[in-house]
Amino acid sequence: MKIKSIMILTVLTLIASPVLADDHAHEDIVVGVSGTGQLKVEFDHWDEAHELDYVDGVIEGYLGHAPGFGHLETPEPAEDFYPLADGVTVYFEIISFESAFQAWGAGMSGPYSTPGDQLLLGDEMLHEHLHWHIDTTHPLYEEANMPFSAQFRLVDLGSTNYLPSETYELMFAPEPTTAVMLSLSLLALRRRR
Repeated sequence: MKIKSIMILTVLTLIASPVLADDHAHEDIVVGVSGTGQLKVEFDHWDEAHELDYVDGVIEGYLGHAPGFGHLETPEPAEDFYPLADGVTVYFEIISFESAFQAWGAGMSGPYSTPGDQLLLGDEMLHEHLHWHIDTTHPLYEEANMPFSAQFRLVDLGSTNYLPSETYELMFAPEPTTAVMLSLSLLALRRRR
């Protein structure tokens, strides 16, 4: 009985502490500019839901930092895609977030979820990871609504005055393994009582 309790506590500890080390399962969203001066991105994973790990503590719900944002290094003329110039200051601007979905900025500033909220990504050498969060304590949170969508665009508030990007959409959902492990652990604790 004691060994079972220790195993359950170990599983709960593992899934309750977020693993937020660099996650390269998904490439970063690459940020550049078109020949006409409009911010532009390249990303190969628009059509899939990005998985977030379960967390329980100061922030509750599902949290992760992939995908991130990185700058284009080499011009791609065939794609009309060029590196950012000196003087650019790129911000992530929220167009629409699903209820109970949030983004946190550098140093865990936030949360941000209101249309028009802007989070600094960086200059021409930008490499930033926001933290994506499904808040399970939110009054409008429903697991049935998954995956959660986040519509955004990039804007330039620097001296380069690039035009805003098109609107893009990312999708997020709980990482299936952590969701299942949490359910099984809680079930085991209930049965023990």
